[in-house]
Amino acid sequence: MANTILFMWLNYIINRKIFFKGSAILVITTILSYGLGLLRDRMLAHAFGASRALDAYNAAFTIPDLLLNIFVAGALSAAFIPIFSDIEQNGTEDGRTQFINSVLNGSLLALLIAGGLAFIFAPQLAHLTVPGFDEASRSSYVSLVRILLLSPLIFAVSNTLGSILVARERFFWFGISAALYNAGIIFGVIFFAPSFGIRGVAYGALLGALLHLFSRIIGLWRFHFNYHIKLTLDDYYRRFLKLMVPKMIGHPVEQLTFLGFTIIASGLGAGAIVVLNLSRNFQSMPVAVIGINFALAMFPTLSRAISARDFIRFRREVWLTGLMTFAVTALAALVLYLIRYPLIEILIGGGEFGPEAVNATAQALGVFALAIPTESVSHLLARAFYALKDSITPTLISIAALLASIGFGYLFSRSMGVSGLALGFFVGSALKTISLKVFLSFRIRSPLP
Repeated sequence: MANTILFMWLNYIINRKIFFKGSAILVITTILSYGLGLLRDRMLAHAFGASRALDAYNAAFTIPDLLLNIFVAGALSAAFIPIFSDIEQNGTEDGRTQFINSVLNGSLLALLIAGGLAFIFAPQLAHLTVPGFDEASRSSYVSLVRILLLSPLIFAVSNTLGSILVARERFFWFGISAALYNAGIIFGVIFFAPSFGIRGVAYGALLGALLHLFSRIIGLWRFHFNYHIKLTLDDYYRRFLKLMVPKMIGHPVEQLTFLGFTIIASGLGAGAIVVLNLSRNFQSMPVAVIGINFALAMFPTLSRAISARDFIRFRREVWLTGLMTFAVTALAALVLYLIRYPLIEILIGGGEFGPEAVNATAQALGVFALAIPTESVSHLLARAFYALKDSITPTLISIAALLASIGFGYLFSRSMGVSGLALGFFVGSALKTISLKVFLSFRIRSPLP
């Protein structure tokens, strides 16, 4: 048995050159992005501290991010890549161009309508999303939301181009875009904030979104594509919508979860939203560097295995990649838990971010670390379903996990504060991962090893 497993691992490594090359590129660019993100968080913490101003800035992302994740983000890539791969193999260049134009224009139209409504009703949304804020903080929140609502339109174009890059396994320009986004926010902190305060940081976020788009335009410089303002309901686009609609419901689960957490945290005192976001940012780094990147790099391979109806290969890829992901992220979670206090103190502490804020952030991070392995593996399992062209099952499971996370988070926060929200997140993440594993085994009609 041991020899069989060793042979499978050696064969896996030898034959997965593209996977490991893509993963390595994504890991490096993600580390760079998180390094700049850490610098961004440090500069924000030093400049504004655990204050209502920074609370308002962090909370202002919830509505734009929610719209982006409903109409574009993961919903687009999960549905786009399998259809685009089919067109690349079996379709024509005109069909490919028509499909890209339809996806791009459909996303922009939806965001213009939804974003326009959010812009108009931002004051009413403030009472729902930050009920614990005073009037001055709500006014700042509304101003920031209206600025940041421009970013989903930019990201709609950028994410469409990014899906093409992933489908063609051109990972560098896809990965580097996140680092450029953080660079734009840092620019805003340094050059815009002295004149415009916290609104200057929001202007920097818009600059970062433009840099995010620019990098992907460079990556597709030699890709032949003619843009037209046209939306065609052909067979490819209808198949895309069929896959995307369930994912539109399921993908924003994380944003909805943290919207729920933000609503709860707004009533836990000044700085609670800052502590929630900073601890979550530290926890999400190993998930993004390892879990998401491994899943993203494996997605084209899983899609091709299903297209060839090679279920044995499909099961083997999911099992071995999942095992590797869990092992590496469990170790990362342990290390992060052990060093959480000095890590926060050295990297974030100082300036307006005092010892009390450092301790609260470290405590929340310690609980968030529990979810690193479960959240990482869930990304791979979800993409296994997308490769099977099944976006309904992971959507339903994600919605159930959302309800569990917010419900347990609210319950635990009554006595544990922000750390209780982190514990609720772990409970929901664990339930989601276990459920995905069980249902995937049933879905392919043969238990995974």
